[in-house]
Amino acid sequence: MSGWAPQDENQSFQLVEVIRFFNHKGWSPATSTNYSLRTVNPEEIMISKSGVDKLYFSQEDLIKIDLEGKITPDFQGPGVKSSAETEIHTWLYKKFPNTNCVLHTHSTLGTAFSMKLASEKKMSFTGLEILKGLDGNITHDLTEILPIVPNSQDMKDIITDMEVHLKANPNIHGFLIAGHGLYTWGKDLATTKRHIETYEFLFEVTQAMGK
Repeated sequence: MSGWAPQDENQSFQLVEVIRFFNHKGWSPATSTNYSLRTVNPEEIMISKSGVDKLYFSQEDLIKIDLEGKITPDFQGPGVKSSAETEIHTWLYKKFPNTNCVLHTHSTLGTAFSMKLASEKKMSFTGLEILKGLDGNITHDLTEILPIVPNSQDMKDIITDMEVHLKANPNIHGFLIAGHGLYTWGKDLATTKRHIETYEFLFEVTQAMGK
Protein backbone atom coordinates (compact mmCIF):
# COMPACT_ATOMS: atom_id res chain seq x y z
CA MET A 1 0.00 0.00 0.00
CA SER A 2 1.38 3.38 -0.98
CA GLY A 3 2.36 5.54 1.96
CA TRP A 4 2.74 2.76 4.54
CA ALA A 5 5.97 1.40 5.98
CA PRO A 6 6.10 -2.45 6.10
CA GLN A 7 5.31 -2.51 9.83
CA ASP A 8 2.39 -0.14 9.28
CA GLU A 9 1.10 -2.33 6.46
CA ASN A 10 0.73 -5.21 8.91
CA GLN A 11 -0.84 -2.96 11.54
CA SER A 12 -3.32 -1.58 9.03
CA PHE A 13 -4.42 -5.11 8.13
CA GLN A 14 -4.99 -5.95 11.80
CA LEU A 15 -6.94 -2.73 12.36
CA VAL A 16 -9.22 -3.51 9.42
CA GLU A 17 -9.90 -6.96 10.91
CA VAL A 18 -10.92 -5.36 14.21
CA ILE A 19 -13.16 -2.81 12.46
CA ARG A 20 -14.95 -5.59 10.59
CA PHE A 21 -15.32 -7.59 13.81
CA PHE A 22 -16.93 -4.60 15.53
CA ASN A 23 -19.28 -4.18 12.58
CA HIS A 24 -20.27 -7.85 12.81
CA LYS A 25 -21.12 -7.27 16.49
CA GLY A 26 -23.38 -4.36 15.51
CA TRP A 27 -21.20 -1.70 17.08
CA SER A 28 -20.73 0.50 13.97
CA PRO A 29 -24.09 1.13 12.26
CA ALA A 30 -24.72 3.52 9.36
CA THR A 31 -21.06 4.39 8.57
CA SER A 32 -20.58 5.60 12.17
CA THR A 33 -17.49 5.15 14.38
CA ASN A 34 -13.80 5.91 13.90
CA TYR A 35 -10.53 4.18 14.69
CA SER A 36 -6.82 5.00 14.78
CA LEU A 37 -3.36 3.58 15.44
CA ARG A 38 -0.03 5.27 15.94
CA THR A 39 2.31 4.44 13.05
CA VAL A 40 5.96 3.39 13.20
CA ASN A 41 6.58 7.16 13.17
CA PRO A 42 5.23 8.18 16.61
CA GLU A 43 4.30 11.60 15.28
CA GLU A 44 1.85 10.14 12.75
CA ILE A 45 -1.42 8.21 13.04
CA MET A 46 -3.39 5.99 10.70
CA ILE A 47 -7.09 6.77 11.01
CA SER A 48 -10.29 5.66 9.33
CA LYS A 49 -11.72 7.79 6.54
CA SER A 50 -15.01 9.53 7.19
CA GLY A 51 -18.28 8.11 5.89
CA VAL A 52 -17.21 4.55 5.02
CA ASP A 53 -19.56 1.60 5.61
CA LYS A 54 -17.60 -0.54 8.08
CA LEU A 55 -19.03 -3.76 6.61
CA TYR A 56 -16.88 -3.11 3.54
CA PHE A 57 -13.98 -1.36 5.27
CA SER A 58 -10.56 -2.06 3.72
CA GLN A 59 -6.96 -0.92 4.08
CA GLU A 60 -7.65 1.63 1.35
CA ASP A 61 -10.04 3.34 3.78
CA LEU A 62 -7.22 4.23 6.19
CA ILE A 63 -5.36 7.51 5.86
CA LYS A 64 -2.42 9.07 7.68
CA ILE A 65 -2.51 12.24 9.76
CA ASP A 66 -0.07 14.06 12.02
CA LEU A 67 -0.70 14.81 15.70
CA GLU A 68 -2.41 18.06 14.75
CA GLY A 69 -4.93 16.19 12.63
CA LYS A 70 -3.58 17.27 9.23
CA ILE A 71 -3.61 14.64 6.48
CA THR A 72 -0.05 13.87 5.37
CA PRO A 73 0.83 14.79 1.76
CA ASP A 74 1.03 11.16 0.58
CA PHE A 75 -2.62 10.59 1.53
CA GLN A 76 -4.16 13.86 0.39
CA GLY A 77 -6.59 13.77 -2.50
CA PRO A 78 -10.04 14.85 -3.68
CA GLY A 79 -12.70 14.02 -1.11
CA VAL A 80 -10.23 12.47 1.33
CA LYS A 81 -11.01 13.45 4.90
CA SER A 82 -10.83 11.96 8.36
CA SER A 83 -13.66 11.93 10.88
CA ALA A 84 -15.02 15.14 12.38
CA GLU A 85 -13.89 13.59 15.67
CA THR A 86 -10.23 13.43 14.68
CA GLU A 87 -9.49 16.10 17.28
CA ILE A 88 -10.54 13.69 20.05
CA HIS A 89 -8.09 11.09 18.75
CA THR A 90 -5.17 13.51 18.56
CA TRP A 91 -6.01 14.88 22.02
CA LEU A 92 -5.92 11.36 23.50
CA TYR A 93 -2.54 10.58 21.89
CA LYS A 94 -1.09 13.78 23.30
CA LYS A 95 -2.80 13.43 26.69
CA PHE A 96 -1.61 9.84 27.17
CA PRO A 97 1.82 9.51 25.50
CA ASN A 98 1.88 5.71 25.95
CA THR A 99 -1.33 5.39 23.95
CA ASN A 100 -0.89 3.78 20.54
CA CYS A 101 -4.52 3.05 19.65
CA VAL A 102 -7.91 4.80 19.97
CA LEU A 103 -11.19 3.02 19.15
CA HIS A 104 -14.68 4.55 19.03
CA THR A 105 -17.87 2.47 18.73
CA HIS A 106 -21.63 3.09 18.65
CA SER A 107 -23.34 0.11 20.28
CA THR A 108 -27.03 0.13 21.14
CA LEU A 109 -26.46 -0.53 24.83
CA GLY A 110 -23.61 1.94 25.22
CA THR A 111 -25.66 4.66 23.58
CA ALA A 112 -28.76 3.83 25.64
CA PHE A 113 -26.86 3.96 28.92
CA SER A 114 -25.16 7.18 27.86
CA MET A 115 -28.62 8.78 27.65
CA LYS A 116 -30.21 7.06 30.64
CA LEU A 117 -27.36 8.05 32.96
CA ALA A 118 -26.36 11.35 31.35
CA SER A 119 -27.49 13.36 34.38
CA GLU A 120 -25.30 11.20 36.64
CA LYS A 121 -22.31 11.94 34.36
CA LYS A 122 -20.88 8.45 34.79
CA MET A 123 -21.36 4.71 34.96
CA SER A 124 -19.76 2.77 37.83
CA PHE A 125 -18.81 -0.90 37.84
CA THR A 126 -17.77 -2.81 40.97
CA GLY A 127 -16.86 -6.38 41.88
CA LEU A 128 -16.92 -7.94 38.41
CA GLU A 129 -14.12 -10.25 37.27
CA ILE A 130 -14.26 -8.76 33.75
CA LEU A 131 -12.89 -5.49 35.17
CA LYS A 132 -9.46 -7.12 34.90
CA GLY A 133 -9.90 -6.77 31.14
CA LEU A 134 -9.07 -3.09 31.56
CA ASP A 135 -5.33 -2.52 31.46
CA GLY A 136 -3.71 -2.22 34.88
CA ASN A 137 -6.63 -3.66 36.88
CA ILE A 138 -5.33 -6.69 38.79
CA THR A 139 -8.39 -7.46 40.89
CA HIS A 140 -12.19 -7.48 40.61
CA ASP A 141 -12.36 -5.73 43.98
CA LEU A 142 -12.41 -2.17 42.72
CA THR A 143 -14.74 0.44 41.25
CA GLU A 144 -14.21 1.46 37.64
CA ILE A 145 -15.64 4.82 36.54
CA LEU A 146 -16.77 5.43 32.96
CA PRO A 147 -17.48 9.16 32.50
CA ILE A 148 -20.42 10.38 30.41
CA VAL A 149 -20.04 13.79 28.75
CA PRO A 150 -22.58 15.79 26.74
CA ASN A 151 -22.50 15.50 22.97
CA SER A 152 -21.36 18.46 20.91
CA GLN A 153 -20.49 19.22 17.31
CA ASP A 154 -17.50 21.12 18.67
CA MET A 155 -14.91 18.57 19.79
CA LYS A 156 -13.31 21.14 22.09
CA ASP A 157 -16.45 21.03 24.28
CA ILE A 158 -16.08 17.27 24.70
CA ILE A 159 -12.36 17.55 25.41
CA THR A 160 -12.95 20.30 27.99
CA ASP A 161 -15.53 18.17 29.81
CA MET A 162 -13.19 15.18 29.75
CA GLU A 163 -10.34 17.21 31.23
CA VAL A 164 -12.59 17.84 34.26
CA HIS A 165 -13.36 14.11 34.61
CA LEU A 166 -9.68 13.21 34.32
CA LYS A 167 -8.78 15.48 37.20
CA ALA A 168 -11.21 13.53 39.39
CA ASN A 169 -10.45 10.08 37.95
CA PRO A 170 -7.04 10.05 36.22
CA ASN A 171 -6.96 6.25 35.80
CA ILE A 172 -10.04 5.81 33.64
CA HIS A 173 -9.91 3.69 30.47
CA GLY A 174 -12.68 5.26 28.39
CA PHE A 175 -15.72 7.50 28.26
CA LEU A 176 -19.19 7.73 26.77
CA ILE A 177 -20.56 10.69 24.83
CA ALA A 178 -24.26 11.06 25.59
CA GLY A 179 -26.47 9.85 22.76
CA HIS A 180 -23.37 9.01 20.78
CA GLY A 181 -20.92 6.25 21.70
CA LEU A 182 -17.88 4.87 23.49
CA TYR A 183 -14.23 5.93 23.29
CA THR A 184 -11.36 3.90 24.71
CA TRP A 185 -7.60 3.79 24.20
CA GLY A 186 -4.62 1.62 25.02
CA LYS A 187 -0.97 0.74 24.53
CA ASP A 188 -1.71 -1.32 21.41
CA LEU A 189 -4.55 -2.57 19.23
CA ALA A 190 -5.09 -5.81 21.15
CA THR A 191 -5.38 -3.99 24.49
CA THR A 192 -7.79 -1.40 23.14
CA LYS A 193 -9.96 -4.02 21.43
CA ARG A 194 -10.11 -5.81 24.78
CA HIS A 195 -11.25 -2.58 26.41
CA ILE A 196 -14.14 -2.26 23.94
CA GLU A 197 -15.19 -5.87 24.55
CA THR A 198 -14.90 -5.40 28.33
CA TYR A 199 -17.13 -2.34 28.32
CA GLU A 200 -19.68 -3.99 26.04
CA PHE A 201 -19.86 -6.97 28.42
CA LEU A 202 -20.29 -4.54 31.33
CA PHE A 203 -23.16 -2.85 29.49
CA GLU A 204 -24.83 -6.23 28.94
CA VAL A 205 -24.41 -7.22 32.59
CA THR A 206 -25.82 -3.88 33.73
CA GLN A 207 -28.84 -4.37 31.48
CA ALA A 208 -29.33 -7.98 32.65
CA MET A 209 -29.29 -6.79 36.27
CA GLY A 210 -32.03 -4.29 35.45
CA LYS A 211 -30.04 -1.24 36.41
